[in-house]
Amino acid sequence: MAKIRRKISSRSKISSTSTYKNTSSRVYSRRMNSEKKKVIRQTITIVAVAIVVLLVFIFIIIPGFFKLTGDFFDSSTPFQQSDEIAPQVPIFSAPPAATSSANIKVTGFGEPESELILVLNGRKNDSITINEDGSFEIGLLLDEGENTIAAYSVDKAENESTTTRDYITILDTEAPNLEILEPADGSSFESRINQSITLKGKTDVGVKVYINNRVVFPNDEGEFEHSILLAEGENKIEVHVEDKAKNATKINLVFNFKL
Repeated sequence: MAKIRRKISSRSKISSTSTYKNTSSRVYSRRMNSEKKKVIRQTITIVAVAIVVLLVFIFIIIPGFFKLTGDFFDSSTPFQQSDEIAPQVPIFSAPPAATSSANIKVTGFGEPESELILVLNGRKNDSITINEDGSFEIGLLLDEGENTIAAYSVDKAENESTTTRDYITILDTEAPNLEILEPADGSSFESRINQSITLKGKTDVGVKVYINNRVVFPNDEGEFEHSILLAEGENKIEVHVEDKAKNATKINLVFNFKL
């Protein structure tokens, strides 16, 4: 009986162990399948997200980057309009203080490729684009009488420089007056005591007087006089006056002298 019980007990242990092993194997297999499915789902999700990110990068981010870059370098965008620095004040050679020609040229230097605007007698007159080397030359038509000339420049960003100081130019097209007071043209003189004569005349204030190319200085009223030593025979005298505008008047005189 004891041997039979031991055999039955041994069989029971074997059967129980076999059942446990089968059960464990099935549980492990289900877990493996579940893990595989989870990994597959994660892989599919990652691939889908990667595709979406790639599409966003290609169709949204890259075009947006190029558009932003293009806008930055496009001169029509506000990025290019950030220049708020005024161009340098033009510098030009002082025009003549007076001239007999209504047409003069103004030359000088300014900010390259900016626009130079001339101001004549308080009004805008003419404009010109300054050369790449900064130089400029522009013609100007003056009004009769006193002219006030100034200029300023405007750059491509519409910034304006301050205006230069005013320059005064007088347009004078009239020749100065000249009158010989004494002696009269064609006068004759005799004897050594009358060999030296005094020529007297009158002209406009501020003009230069030349008698036979010698400078004579008139007084504040334009009156002048000059001593001349006559030679025997005919003496030709030239009186020449010239104003600041280079307008001139000339009178030729003849005096005769006999010892």
